[in-house]
Formats: sequence, C-alpha cells, structure tokens
Amino acid sequence: MKGKRVGAFLLSVVLTMSVLGGCGSGNEITEAMIPSVTDLRSDETAQANAISLAMNKSYVAELTRLDGDNTQMAVVDEKEVPVVLKATSVDKDLKVKIVNEKNDKVITGTAFEVSVTDSANKTKSYTDSDKDGIIYIKSMEPGKCKISMKASGGYAAPKDITAEVKANIEYKVVDITDEIKSESEINVAAEDSSHNGNSGAGTAQVMTDTVEYVESSKTEITEEVKVQKVDKWGQPVYSKLMKDQYGTDMYEKIISEPTHEDKDGDGKCDRCGAEVKPAHTHSYTKQEITKPATCTEAGTYNMVCPDDGAVDPNNQNLTIAPLGHEDKTGPNGTPDGICDREGCGATVSSAADNGTAGENNGVQTTSESPASTAAEGEKSAEPAAAPTANVYTAGLLLLRAGTTDKIVYDTSSRPIYDTSSEPVYDIQQKVTGYKYTGWQTIDGATYYFDKNGNKVTGSQVIQGIQYTFSDEGVRSGTIGIDVSKYQSSINWQKVKNAGINFVIIRCGYRGYGSGVLVQDPMFASHITGAKAAGLRVGIYFFSQAITEAEAVEEASMAVKLARQYGINMPIAIDSEYANGGAGRADGLSKSARTDITIAFCNTVANAGYKPMVYASKSWFSSHLDVSRFPSSYRIWVAHYAATCGYTGRYDIWQNTSKGSVDGVKGNVDMNISSI
Repeated sequence: MKGKRVGAFLLSVVLTMSVLGGCGSGNEITEAMIPSVTDLRSDETAQANAISLAMNKSYVAELTRLDGDNTQMAVVDEKEVPVVLKATSVDKDLKVKIVNEKNDKVITGTAFEVSVTDSANKTKSYTDSDKDGIIYIKSMEPGKCKISMKASGGYAAPKDITAEVKANIEYKVVDITDEIKSESEINVAAEDSSHNGNSGAGTAQVMTDTVEYVESSKTEITEEVKVQKVDKWGQPVYSKLMKDQYGTDMYEKIISEPTHEDKDGDGKCDRCGAEVKPAHTHSYTKQEITKPATCTEAGTYNMVCPDDGAVDPNNQNLTIAPLGHEDKTGPNGTPDGICDREGCGATVSSAADNGTAGENNGVQTTSESPASTAAEGEKSAEPAAAPTANVYTAGLLLLRAGTTDKIVYDTSSRPIYDTSSEPVYDIQQKVTGYKYTGWQTIDGATYYFDKNGNKVTGSQVIQGIQYTFSDEGVRSGTIGIDVSKYQSSINWQKVKNAGINFVIIRCGYRGYGSGVLVQDPMFASHITGAKAAGLRVGIYFFSQAITEAEAVEEASMAVKLARQYGINMPIAIDSEYANGGAGRADGLSKSARTDITIAFCNTVANAGYKPMVYASKSWFSSHLDVSRFPSSYRIWVAHYAATCGYTGRYDIWQNTSKGSVDGVKGNVDMNISSI
C-alpha cells in the first residue's frame, strides 16, 4: 500500500518536472504518463489523486510547455464516454437509466445523481447508491416529469429528458435492451442456481425399456425386375415397327410419298382416300409468243394448252420469220421511203416494196401472222394441234411411276411400334420399399420401428420414457424437451431423428440476488440449431420478479428475443423457488405471485404471442391461483409419474427430468404436448 502511495507521488513529481523542464528536454506530456485508476485501485488516496489527475480536463487541456513562448499545448485524447438518460414507467413508477450512447449499455461503477421534477413541479434528487447505472423510483406522481443529471467523475452531464409516469399498468412491452446482461458481466453464483421449486413434481423415475433403442435409419429394399425399355421419346419399346401398305417400317415424319391413284374413277385416292381431280389431256392449240419478231430479226413462240397454260414439250421455241420493212404512207399520203413500223424508221429502197412480200435488202418481209411462215425455209406453220401420241405416252409413264413409288420416312423421327410384337425389356434393380428402424416421421405421423423394421404398438418404454402407440403404430401426443445452459453441445439433427418434435428453450432469467436481467448463454446456439433441424420452438423465462412492473420487464425481454429469432410455440414464465428458497421472489404471497404471473402473460399476449405458465403440480395448487388465469393461457405442468396427476387443465406435461435423447448429453426434461 505504502509503495503505491510513494509511486504515485514520484510519478506526480516526474510529471511536474517534465512540464517545468520542457525547455530542456523537448518532450511532451503523453497519456501514458498519467496513472490509471486500476494501477492505484488498492489505495484510496492515490486513487483519488489519480482520478483527479486523469479526469480533470482543465489540467490536461491547459498544460503548456514553458519553453519561453508559451504556445505549444500538450496533446491528450479525451476519453469521455457519451452519456444519455433513458426512462421508463410501468405503473406510478420511474426507472432512470444512465446509458453509454455508444454501446447502449447502462454505465456501472459510479454513484450518479439525478434530479426529477414531477408533474406537481416538485424536484427531488436521487443517487445511484449501488452504482448499477439504474435509479428506480417506486412511487411517483403520474404525469410528465423532467429528469436531469449532474456531472459525475469523468462523465459530463447529459441533456435533460422528459418522461411520462404511467398512472396505471398497461401490460405493454417496454425497452429493456440496455439492461440485458451477459453472464460474463455478473456474478453467476449469486444470481443463477439450480431451481428447486419442482419438488412438487415428484421423483423422476427411470423405467425399464420394453423396446430396445435403435438408431433411426431408412434402407432401400430392392429386387431384380424386368422393366420395359423406353426410347428417347418416352415410348415403350417393342421388337417390331408398324409397316405401311408397301411393307416399309413406319416413322412419324414422311419425307415423300407417291402421287394419288384413282383406278376406280371415284375421284378419291385408292390408297389414302384423298380427293383426286379428274385426269386431264392437254390440247396445245394456243400460241404463246416468247420473243416478238422485228423487221430484220426472227422471233419465237410456244404452243400451249389453253386450259391450264401447259407448254407442248414438242413445240417449243418455234421460229417467227423477220417481218420486213413496211412503207405504205408518207406525209403526203404516198410512200416516203421510210419504214412505218414502230421503232424502226429504216430507209426503204423502193416504194414498190410497200405492202408486198419479197426481198428487201436481203430480208424477207410479210404481213402475215407470226405463225404463217416456218423457220429456216420450212413450210408455213398452221396453228399446231397437240401431239396427242406424245402426250398419251408421257401420261402412261407418269402413271407407271406413281404405282411403283413407296413412302419415304424420316428414320430419325419417332418410330411407330407394332404393340402386338414382343416388348423389349431391361433387367433392373428396382426399389420396392424401405426398411425403417428407430423414430420416423412419415406423412406427418410419428412411428417407432424396432431393429427388425416392425412398427411398435401399444404402451412401450423407450430410453426410459413411456409412449403410447396406436394399432397402426402412430405415436400419441407430441414429444418435446426443454433445455437451458445446463444442456450444451446438442446435436439437434439427432434430436429430431430421435422422434422429438419440439423444444422449449430458456431465453433468460432475472438474478435471484440483485434482480438483474440475464440472457441464457446457450440460448442463441440452442434456438438457431433447433430451428435449423426443423423443430417447433418455444421459450421460457425464469422469473424472480417481485412486482408487476418487473414482470412486464421480464416479458419484454422474452418478447424481444422471440422477435429476434422467431418462434412458433408459446412464451412461458417459469415460476418456482430459487437458491434453496432464499431467492428475492421466494417470499411472495400466492396473490402477489399470481398478479406477477398475470402481468407477464398479459404483456406477452399484447405483443402477439401465446403466454404459458410453467410450474410443478403442487406449485400450481400452493403458490398460484389458477382460477384467475383466462383460458387463453397455456398451462405447462411438471409431474413425474407414469400418468399425470394434475387435475386441472393443462397443455404440456413434463413427465420426467431424467429423459435420455440421442443428441443430448446426460439427462433432459421430457414433455408431452397437445398443442
């Protein structure tokens, strides 16, 4: 103790000398030179000196280097915590919280002093004597009030706030975020202990198994079976394809097929029944000029059928002789020696040539139609009659080709099988069923299969727990567990596979000593794992509330965590003794405990969740007036026996604390639910 006093004194001297001797040394004062509170904590005098030295802003800010110019300031970062005031009221009370604005946690370790001016304009000061960062005023005048705080220690005074003191309890969620502690922030031994209020639940007995426990498994049962092949179009395969009238294998798509045939003259194809037009014989009697003749150049023409314009194959490109020049009339009505034909205008050598056939400059002229003169000196062409013999012959050839053609199929298209032929098979291993063992949920129902794969029926004990199964093997009731920090490293998938349908998880507790709100250290892990495994999830809170206002706070914490993680079962209040009957709430009367339970449940209900009350069979009778509970409250009773002896209504029965479930180390509470 003396050594620390001397050390503090010497350090103060060193700091002073550093300041006064700054001109010679050139060193600045640094934060490291200032002694910390923790260094001197065991010595009150030194502690006070250190705090004064560390926290006095004027001292730190105004230190200067006495180097002659008095201009360079010492640089020290301010370590002040930004402080805000928060206030809540539930029922003619006021809770003032001094909060670190950065982490939203209450500030502990300082005896803060606040002044409250109530609605009657009366001001009173209150001190946080236990230094927990919370000042609770149990009785206040309802209405608006003003709250201010004095600067304390190293904390500057925050802004004043205004709060509303509630005239009546409303059972609504309040903000307790900044009050929730982790177990690392508290003395766990002084706040949480094994609860012993369930002595009225009876002694948990371990029953002898009537069915051997086996792991859950699902094994395929297969056998060799003949399975008809299926082609890529999804068709069952047969050994033969259908054949058409020509004996050709048939496919879905046709590339080409023969012309229609109508031998009986009924106007329909003899093969397919399609309408067939009557046979037509061409008569090539019409001239079709393909190139007109000019005065000096020959032209060409074809003979065609006037009915359909078909060209005579034997009379194509027949020659039209050059027309020759024509000079019949000039400007005075007499030949003028110039060809009159349109587009010509050639000089005509003799007017005698006008209108007559003969040689003119070596070119034959004529006034006849193009077909009146044969090409190349042959005989004049009369209008050509159709070469009937040739057309008839061509028709016979075409007809002959039609009767001998076959349908051509696209063999890459879908084949058309002859289903009267033999099917084509493959030998395959086909799953014909499954062999189950252990717990199984099939189509929403839960079964237990023994090691031989047989469904268990009737009343059976499995892993020390009694179950009832129907004649079809369906288990009655829904089986669940409840857990807290005392069950760790849970394999939730194994729990699910073991036939467990739901879990109720402790989300937190109020310390039985100081009344602090604490989150269960395993809650986040438990609820995340249970939900991932597909279990239904509810939560419970171990209460040590001694007022309705505290019950509202406990419910508010449970609701906050339920909203954060999501649940689909009720939120329960766990009402029982703590610390061997020495807990802060263990002396409550039956009436007061019932009031507190109702306050918790109503706050939960008003937040949109289903409230539930947990207690042992005897606790419900001795410490709670169940007749005051509305039917909307769920009841969760603990009674360790082969059958539940609680005579009141209940929704969940905790039937043992010595259950054994695959995935959970050690014993675990077992529950049967009807919800």
